[in-house]
Amino acid sequence: MRGEAVFRALERPLLWLDARAARHFPPSLDPVAQAGALAVLSLVVALVSGILLLFWYVPSVYGAYASVAAMAGLPTFLRALHRYSSDACVLFAVFHALRLGLARRFTGARWLAWVTGIGLLVALWLVGWLGYWLLWDERGRQVALGTARFVDVLPLFADPLSRSFLADDRVNTLLFFVVFFVHMLLPLPMGVALWLHVARVSRSRFLPGFAASLGATGAIAALTLLLPADLAGPARMAAVPGDLVVDAWYLLPLWVTDSV
Repeated sequence: MRGEAVFRALERPLLWLDARAARHFPPSLDPVAQAGALAVLSLVVALVSGILLLFWYVPSVYGAYASVAAMAGLPTFLRALHRYSSDACVLFAVFHALRLGLARRFTGARWLAWVTGIGLLVALWLVGWLGYWLLWDERGRQVALGTARFVDVLPLFADPLSRSFLADDRVNTLLFFVVFFVHMLLPLPMGVALWLHVARVSRSRFLPGFAASLGATGAIAALTLLLPADLAGPARMAAVPGDLVVDAWYLLPLWVTDSV
């Protein structure tokens, strides 16, 4: 009974928000009711913009930063679009999970949707985490070091992975390409998990309607034009980076790994 009271108390603000959205938006444009579909739309925008960025990006530890820093015009817009659509995907996905979880819609036939949804969130975060590594700026350096510290705790390698980041000339080019490879290919099994996610859910929709899709994509594009994605200084193993603006969605673990 106490647990039920907690669920009701936490659900009350979401029910209020749901009612307010339903009052001001028609069903085809309701962002609260379509949070899951908007998350998929944001993921599609991130995938398309990421694929287009491959025309300018150099997946090498020696050329990655220079290729990103040299981007201007359309590539700069695409990089910002890639970044903000990824953030929007997490925002809508987390809201969608909270909305259904607090409504206790995770039992019975919905257990598969719930399990695959949690797996998709984990995979989405991992793709974003590795994406920041690929910039190979000061944030990418911190992501690489944080990953190495975490891996070193696990009995996976005979030599600590963090030794690969002691100096610039010791950074493993093959490891960098593996990170790029995982970042590119992980969305493929995510597509399978997404299909399983809605397989047993009635009246499910992968994407919102045309008007809602156009409005959401336009909003992300407008944010991209107003706030271009920044780039920190180049990664230097022997230098301590200064203050960094951290992406609260994907780089939150840095607050933990940097203090270990």
